[in-house]
Amino acid sequence: MAASLMENFSLYFAVFALAATSGLIAERSGVVNVGIEGFMIIGGLLASLVGSSLEPIAGNGSQIIALLVGALFGGLLSLLHSFASIKLKADQIVSGTAINLLAQGFGLYIATTGSTFINGKYTIIALDSLNIISIYLIITIIITLSAGLYFTFTKPGMRHIAAGENPNALEAAGVNVIKYRVLAVFVSGCIAALAGGIYIITVKGSYFRGTADGFGFLALAIMIVGQWRIKFVAIASAAFAFFFALSKVLPLYTNSGWLTQNKNLFLVLPFVLSLGTMIVLSKWSKPPAAVGIPYDKSKR
Repeated sequence: MAASLMENFSLYFAVFALAATSGLIAERSGVVNVGIEGFMIIGGLLASLVGSSLEPIAGNGSQIIALLVGALFGGLLSLLHSFASIKLKADQIVSGTAINLLAQGFGLYIATTGSTFINGKYTIIALDSLNIISIYLIITIIITLSAGLYFTFTKPGMRHIAAGENPNALEAAGVNVIKYRVLAVFVSGCIAALAGGIYIITVKGSYFRGTADGFGFLALAIMIVGQWRIKFVAIASAAFAFFFALSKVLPLYTNSGWLTQNKNLFLVLPFVLSLGTMIVLSKWSKPPAAVGIPYDKSKR
């Protein structure tokens, strides 16, 4: 049971940490990104489409290419969000919701054309026989640590944070705020799509049915619980991953009829915990000061 729990924990953690980090990167620059779900759907769709064609030819290792293609398309889709919310100064929540609806509709259409799903045919790649130390966990650790170092120790990272805290002062210092925000949203879209591709390949067994099952919205909750800080986001991701892994594993290793029949209660625990945490922390919650506010150069 412990091995199975750790395997599932590792996979769920990779998905949650990447998706939440993608939201953090966008919002640290001042742009709300509620379109994480949509980017994850596009990432999952492309990973499955590429896999269904490439895996029989190039083998299971070709999923790296599939994930990269999905990430690229997620980044390209993010340009729509940037154009609406940064260039046109539209409501960022409305723009992100439109991304979700567009991706959901497109994903369902492609997935249900001729069948009810797309089989990407990929299986988990891990360094150990228990599938605990997987390539997805390694990718997640690299991206998470890189983001933490970027925001903490680099000059571009400091400017990135300033774009979400005081963009007018940053512009006055000669830094292009628009460039930082567009790049942040692009990277956010790429990472969210990568999380979606990993989710489909690992948790869903490479079967794409047109949705990311709301994990993009869970990522937003994790980001808020993590107070827009990488280290706290990682901890919150681990908590969510543990309860989701427990809900999947416990019914398989117990004779309790009640636990088997009520296994979905464990899926409720992360939501209850996140809601309680957000209520407790709401008084001290400090999102980026300029998040959600369209940047206007004339307001220096």
